Amino acid sequence: MTGGRRRGLEEHVDVEVQHAQQGGARIAVHDTDDLGRLSARAAAAAPADAVDGALRDAGAGHLDAAGRHAWLRLTWLRAQGPDEPRWLEGFAAMIAHATAQGWTSEDGTLVRAHLERG
Repeated sequence: MTGGRRRGLEEHVDVEVQHAQQGGARIAVHDTDDLGRLSARAAAAAPADAVDGALRDAGAGHLDAAGRHAWLRLTWLRAQGPDEPRWLEGFAAMIAHATAQGWTSEDGTLVRAHLERG
């Protein structure tokens, strides 16, 4: 996502769901200082129900019915970043852009992120 931030900066927040073959999963958040793009990642072999379960167990959100997007809780996502005025402004700008694009839930508590498999 872009908007509200200066061009030329490489910006990206990445939410990674790491699934273990023997069961269980964990959520890792990378690049919280970069707010220009938001994505979720999971291994190609990770079953959709395991990815969904990991998001739900962490209180991070859930997958959509098709398994192509993660709906992330804004309160959870916000808590992953630093408590600094510049970051909070960037986060607000990212969410404002997502809202303008229709990428937030009707109640404003979730933001949609494309689920990348690989």
